Amino acid sequence: MKASMKPIRNEFPWGTIEWLANDEVGNSRELSLARMTLPPGKGTDTHVHANCEESIYVVRGEVECRIGEERVRMKAGGLSVVPKGAVHGIRNLGEAPAEIILSYSSAARAFELA
Repeated sequence: MKASMKPIRNEFPWGTIEWLANDEVGNSRELSLARMTLPPGKGTDTHVHANCEESIYVVRGEVECRIGEERVRMKAGGLSVVPKGAVHGIRNLGEAPAEIILSYSSAARAFELA
């Protein structure tokens, strides 16, 4: 496995995800790691990962994570873990872009809108 590959950047109406490690980037067989940027007031679509757990770490900004029926407000340094199969989403509550690090317990995470 190569130590470093070129990240893959995906742009969405709600923000961006830059994949740093996973099977598609070509540098991991066991996990996925990404950096997400959410503009003020924007949020991801509600979704689920049937095959893996997800960790959400806030680097900058203030966000709300919906995990099932629970809503958790987090600022920089906050961490939430989404269980495998749980419906979830993230929304930026602040007035500046939020930066978030995402990690998944699979290099080929499943994704389905909920």
